[in-house]
Amino acid sequence: MDDKKPTHPAFTNIRGLVSDANEYLDQRMVELRKGTGLDAARPADANIFMMISRHPRTISELARDKGVSRQAVHAAVSRLVDLGALRLEPVPGNKRDKLPVPTEIGNQARQKAGALLRELEGELETAMGKDDLETLRSLLVKLLKATKKHDDECQEES
Repeated sequence: MDDKKPTHPAFTNIRGLVSDANEYLDQRMVELRKGTGLDAARPADANIFMMISRHPRTISELARDKGVSRQAVHAAVSRLVDLGALRLEPVPGNKRDKLPVPTEIGNQARQKAGALLRELEGELETAMGKDDLETLRSLLVKLLKATKKHDDECQEES
């Protein structure tokens, strides 16, 4: 009988913890968006909007980065266009792809979402303490920089 316990049980692996934290933060943002006019967007569409706002990219690039079909991203972008949050611009030299760009309404929604994010971070600070929250933030930045560097090195090799 093997009585050795794993040093890192499955529920404490980094990927799972980040995923669980992301799920909680997404659910909390849905709650905070209620009654703001931003709640008309589906959570997945709000996520697509956030990705576009943080780093503009084409529909094809969004699909690749999300790991979903181009059609799924196109449907989400179309709903955001219908809500007036995005407009589609042509991509020079590419007749098929479009670049989703926030509209004035989208930028106003982004400002409201920013205020909600500050509120959410205030809740996290209350729960964790300011020092721990800043440590978490700096560790996540460090992780993302390290992964991006790793990804860039892998792309250079291929």
